[in-house]
Amino acid sequence: MFCPKCRYEYTEMVTVCPDCNEQLVTRLPDESNERHDGKSYDWVQIGRLTSDQYAEMVLEVLHSKDIPAVILGGGGHFGQTGQMGPSSARPVGGGFSLMVPREFVTEANEEAQIILGDDWNQAKL
Repeated sequence: MFCPKCRYEYTEMVTVCPDCNEQLVTRLPDESNERHDGKSYDWVQIGRLTSDQYAEMVLEVLHSKDIPAVILGGGGHFGQTGQMGPSSARPVGGGFSLMVPREFVTEANEEAQIILGDDWNQAKL
């Protein structure tokens, strides 16, 4: 079961997303890399975080600023354009890779720096 809004995966026993209060669906629509105008984003990795808490904090802030972002991690990738699952890519060296469209790299770096400070200096690529 998946939330159509935040795209998180839940067990079959859950029917409503506890975060979004959305009715869960059995299959997510494919959003791939397509934007609303039909063009595709050019996704780039801008950092590798070692904590899922840091990854979720950064992702939440970027989305609140309307910056598209996805985290690729050991347990699957999640976020606005991702999906949870064992078939998802695992980044080389482990951790959680922060991906944003190339046109949002500067803004995303600035926001991550504000949130994580020196930890972002070590995480950014």
